[in-house]
Amino acid sequence: MRSITCLSMTSLVCRIATSLAFHSPVFSLYRQINIKSLVFSAISNEEDLVKVPKKFKPHPFVELTVTVESLTNLGFGIARVPPPATDVAKEDLASSEVNDKKWVIFVPNVIPGESVRVRIYRNHASYSDADLLEILTPSPDRIEPRCSLATVCGGCQYQHISIKRQRRMKTEQVQDMFERIGGLKKDEFPRVLDTIGTDEVFEYRSKITPHYDAPVKKRDKTIIDPDAPSSLEIGAIGFKEKASRRIVDVPYCHIATPAINNALEQIRHDKRAEAQEGRLKKPKKGATLLLRDADGIVETNHTKYVDTVVNGITFRFQAGNFFQNNPYMLPHMVDLVVNAATRLSASGAKMTHLIDCYCGSGLFALGSSSYFDVCVGIEVNSKAVEEAKSNAALNGIKNCDFVSASSEEIFKSKDPVKVGDVDEDNNNGPLLVKDFPRDNTVVVVDPPRKGCSEEFLEQLDAFRPARVVYMSCDPATQARDTAFLVTHGYTIVSIQPFDLFPQTRHIECLAVFDRVDNAIEKVEEKRWNANLSHLN
Repeated sequence: MRSITCLSMTSLVCRIATSLAFHSPVFSLYRQINIKSLVFSAISNEEDLVKVPKKFKPHPFVELTVTVESLTNLGFGIARVPPPATDVAKEDLASSEVNDKKWVIFVPNVIPGESVRVRIYRNHASYSDADLLEILTPSPDRIEPRCSLATVCGGCQYQHISIKRQRRMKTEQVQDMFERIGGLKKDEFPRVLDTIGTDEVFEYRSKITPHYDAPVKKRDKTIIDPDAPSSLEIGAIGFKEKASRRIVDVPYCHIATPAINNALEQIRHDKRAEAQEGRLKKPKKGATLLLRDADGIVETNHTKYVDTVVNGITFRFQAGNFFQNNPYMLPHMVDLVVNAATRLSASGAKMTHLIDCYCGSGLFALGSSSYFDVCVGIEVNSKAVEEAKSNAALNGIKNCDFVSASSEEIFKSKDPVKVGDVDEDNNNGPLLVKDFPRDNTVVVVDPPRKGCSEEFLEQLDAFRPARVVYMSCDPATQARDTAFLVTHGYTIVSIQPFDLFPQTRHIECLAVFDRVDNAIEKVEEKRWNANLSHLN
C-alpha cells in the first residue's frame, strides 16, 4: 500500500485543453502551446519529454533514487531518469545507458535540490507518478509541517517548506510561465516582482468547505458494507486526499481561522448526530459543508448574508457566494489594483473611467470609486450584481453602476451595458460603455481560472483602453492572455504575484498593461518585414 498518493493529471489536462480551445487565426499562438506546459509548468525543456515505447510494460513498483529539479505549478516535484526501453528490466530504469532524453517522474512533498528515494506507482504516456519513500538529502528549507495530515490532505502542498522559500518558488514559477506559456523573452518584459504576503501564514482562511460521503447504509440506496453498524454512520468529514477522491478526516484545519475551527468541531458533531438519527438531508451522495468567517462570526447557511470590511468599505454578500478568502491580504491587493489603475498614462493623461470586468460583488470597482468619475462593473451572475448595487448604496457610493451581462458583450456596437441615467452631455440618455473615452479608461480584469475568452480579448482590443489591470488566480492562463495583449499593442508595466494562500501551491498575480499608441503600426511593419524576408 503506497504511503502518499499523487494527483492524476488526466482530468486536469482535459479541463485545461477545453480552456485553450480557441480556433481563430488570432489565437494561432495559443494553439502552438503544448497543453502539458500548463500542467508541467516547471519543466524548462519540453522537448525532453519522451513517449513510452509501444511494447513497454510498466513496472509500477520500481524504487529509484532521484534528485528533485523543480516543482510544477501543481506543487509536485520533478525528477528525471533515462526513459524505459522495450526490453530493459525494471532495475535498469535508473541507468544512464538509454539516451539523452529524460523520463519525467512526479513526486509530492519534496523541495528542489533534494535527493530522495521514490516508488513508481503509475506510468503514463510520457511520465510516471511516484510516492515519496525517504528523504536522503533534505533541503535547508525543509521544516516540520504544523499539520499531521499535511502529507495526505489535498488542501496544502507546501507545509514542509519554509515560507521564504515558498514565496521565492512562486515568483520563479510566475517568471517561468510568462516566458514559456506567454512566449516572452526575458528582455521583453519586466522582471517579475517578489511575491508579497502578510505575516499570517496560518489561521488566515476565512472560508472552508469540508466534504463528507453519504452514510454507509444509505449511499445509492444500498448497503455498501454488510458488516457496517446498524446506525447511519458518516465516515470522514474533511477534504480530498492528494490524488484521490477519498476524503481525509480533518478535525482541525491549520490554515482556517480560529473561529472556523471552533465552529468546525460543533458542525462535525451535529452532522454525525443527524446521520445516526436519520435526519440528515440528501444523504444519497454526501455533501459539502460551508463555514464562512465574517469578522469572527461563522455562518454555515449559504443563503445568509454576511458583512466584511475592506479598506473602510463594507461588503455584504451571501455566505456561499464567491469572495476572496484571506482578509489579511485582501486590503493590500485592492490597494495595488487602485495604485495601478490610477497612475497617469505615458502621455500624462488622467484615468477618469474604470470598467471592472468579472466584478463579482463589486470589490475592485467600489474600492477604486473615489478615484474615478465613473465606474462600472460587469458580472454575468445576476445575484452578484444585486449585491454589488446594494453595496454601492450601503456605502453611499453614487458614481458606480453594475450590470448583469457577459463581459464578451460590453464593447459591442449594440452595447447592452449602460451606465447612469444620462451621458456626460446630460441629454442623450444612459452612457454606453463603448463610448467611454478610451484614452482615460482603465479596464480591470479578474476572470475565472480559465482566463479570458478569445471573444473578450478581441472586443478589448477593438476598444483599446489606455490601461488593462489584470488580476488572475491562475498565472498560466494569465500568461497565455498576455501573449495576446503584447502582440496587440500593449506593453507590460509590472507583474506582481501575491501569496494569497500560504502553505498551498496557489498563486494570485497582478499584471499591468499600458497601451502603446504606435504599437499596431510597429507590429504590422514587423510582420511586413518578416514576410519580405521570407520571400527573399
